[in-house]
Amino acid sequence: MQTKPVKQEIRLGRYAGGKIPIAHQPPDAAMSENKEGFRRFVERSADAVAMVDCEMRYLSVSRRWETDCGFGGGEALGRSHWELFPNLPEYWHQNARACLAGVLEYSEFVVGQSPVSVAGQIEGGVRAAEKWVFWPWKNNEGAIGGLILFAEKITERNFYNNIWRPGGKSQQLETKLQLTQKALDNAADTVFFTTSDGKICYANKAACDRGGYSESELLKLRFTDIDSQLSASDWPERWVELKQQNNLTFETSYKTKNGTIVPVEVQLNYLEYDGCEYCCAIARDISARLAAKSALLEAKEQLQAVLDAVPGLVSWVSSDLRYLGVNRHLASAYQMPAELFAGKKVGFLDTSPKFNDLVYDFFVGSNNKTSQEITASIRGENKTYLIVAQKYQKNTAAVFVGLDITESKQSLLALQESEERLRQQAAKLERTLLVLQQTQTQLIQTEKMSSLGQLVAGIAHEINNPVSFISGNVSHATGYIQELLRSIDLYQKNYPDPAPEIQDLMEELDLDFIKKDIPKLLNSMKVGSERIRDVVRSLRLFSRTDEPEMKPADIHEGLDSTVLILQNRLQAKGGRPGISLVKEYGDLPRVRCYPGQLNQVFMHLLTNAIDALEAEGRNPEKYGKIQNQSLLSAGSSGTEIFNPEIRIRTEVIGESEVAIAISDNGPGMTEEVLCRIFDPLFTTKCQTTSTGLGLAISQHLVVEKHGGDLLCISRPGEGTELIVKIAIGND
Repeated sequence: MQTKPVKQEIRLGRYAGGKIPIAHQPPDAAMSENKEGFRRFVERSADAVAMVDCEMRYLSVSRRWETDCGFGGGEALGRSHWELFPNLPEYWHQNARACLAGVLEYSEFVVGQSPVSVAGQIEGGVRAAEKWVFWPWKNNEGAIGGLILFAEKITERNFYNNIWRPGGKSQQLETKLQLTQKALDNAADTVFFTTSDGKICYANKAACDRGGYSESELLKLRFTDIDSQLSASDWPERWVELKQQNNLTFETSYKTKNGTIVPVEVQLNYLEYDGCEYCCAIARDISARLAAKSALLEAKEQLQAVLDAVPGLVSWVSSDLRYLGVNRHLASAYQMPAELFAGKKVGFLDTSPKFNDLVYDFFVGSNNKTSQEITASIRGENKTYLIVAQKYQKNTAAVFVGLDITESKQSLLALQESEERLRQQAAKLERTLLVLQQTQTQLIQTEKMSSLGQLVAGIAHEINNPVSFISGNVSHATGYIQELLRSIDLYQKNYPDPAPEIQDLMEELDLDFIKKDIPKLLNSMKVGSERIRDVVRSLRLFSRTDEPEMKPADIHEGLDSTVLILQNRLQAKGGRPGISLVKEYGDLPRVRCYPGQLNQVFMHLLTNAIDALEAEGRNPEKYGKIQNQSLLSAGSSGTEIFNPEIRIRTEVIGESEVAIAISDNGPGMTEEVLCRIFDPLFTTKCQTTSTGLGLAISQHLVVEKHGGDLLCISRPGEGTELIVKIAIGND
């Protein structure tokens, strides 16, 4: 089957109407595409010729180039063209890049109307112009390897009278034709020239060697004798097509002398010279290319199979944000053939703006790999994907792999929500347990107080009866005794001389002393009974077991009853002085409250203050021994005298609250201790003497039962003050 030729345009540069000399024609028609062949050609050239790679670094230069450019001794080799010639105009750069990219196959121009020479020299005081001719050279694989550069100086004197003048003739034409002939003869590719009827009129050395023919044998053949896919009857049609298009490129097979078929890529060029028509055929063995192409195709198929097996959405994207390909999973997800994605702009499906942003940001950024979670709409269903991206081909393309993590994300979210619920339940249970503990503690304490109140009430009742009996009879006994004493006085007055026996008894009894001491004795008994009655009354006021509901109460009465019960602890004992109690009572109205519960709070606060002062008073390092305090005078150096004091202040706050403050001048508390004093079971005292529930219960009674506040102010070394604030309420 005959391969249809592919039209390929070759831009042949012209200047001032003249045709381009053959020495400056593109390499496909003029010289070998072998790298070493080009290098040898450049080094042996008599012209100013140089060879550069794709990065415009010099690989080889001719001697004439070194002389004209001023870079002798191999100074230019390995250096960048832009470094050696930094002042070239932008269109020079553009033409060079176009040739390297394969857009232009040939470029020729003169730099400036009154140009400066290549190296900036002045010839005879006249500036020289730069005439540049360059084209790409290709390696054995057919890829562009760099450029061949021709540079020629053109002075202003002969600018319009040089070798490129219309109809002009170069004095170097003969040399260039010889070089061209030598290049054709030694070209690595097979080169034929045929007449218009297909008869071979020229064959280079490569054509003879690769075909197994001698030159004389080839010159007897026609082109169709070599091309296995072109018959003699097809040649006229091929010739007409060539004349119309000037050049044709196609793949075919050449037959060697021994019958071997060799695949080749052929480029036919139409030539006309001295009224005769010729065809220049340049053939390149593409066996290796086809083998590589087959291997590449196989590798691509294997890679496609691997990527199709990946359980995710895989796509290849170029740096211009267009799809290069996708795997079957991605194509199936969008119900489109995979080949339809190639060349399409990323985002043409309009399903995931976040993926579009990810692709754009990835190519703009400097990282070679990245990963990110995005949400995409697949057939109307939102799914979450983990996108992993990796750049390749010098960051001009990238592969994106999307793994569906919707279920795992939902599972993770459900797990997190479950953990959060469990944490909330645990916190709730912990709070409930704490409430239960506090409630249990409060119940126990309430039960204790209730039992204590009942016990106190019972004892007070039992004590009150005999005390009332004693108190009531003391007054009667006083009257009786006074009457008896008056009778004795009357008897002594009327019988001044009693019998000796009566006198002895009166002396023995010391009747005069008895008459003076009996009133004192009776008065002491009366005071004692009143004291007992006050204590009993205080106990009943403190317990208040018969008052389950809130009622207006006298706060000062509750404070006084509590102080009376604790009076014994205020006295000096155990090596510490007595504790002074200072009352600063304000004018308080009756407060609606639970009197018994408030008395319980006052008891805990006063007890804590007494405990703190006792501990401070027993600190020998700070205050020394109490028994030696009397030896210390004011202002003398020595151990400081400690005077423990508790101060009780009451006042009305605003119009609706009262405050009861109980303070001491004890050691105070640190910030850490102050933050925990209301925690149940927390105590700074000995575990055997304190339960750590006093302040916790007090806070509960004040805050929960009365809707008030219990505040604590304390600093180390400055004592402690606890303030109870409760609403006055309505009577």
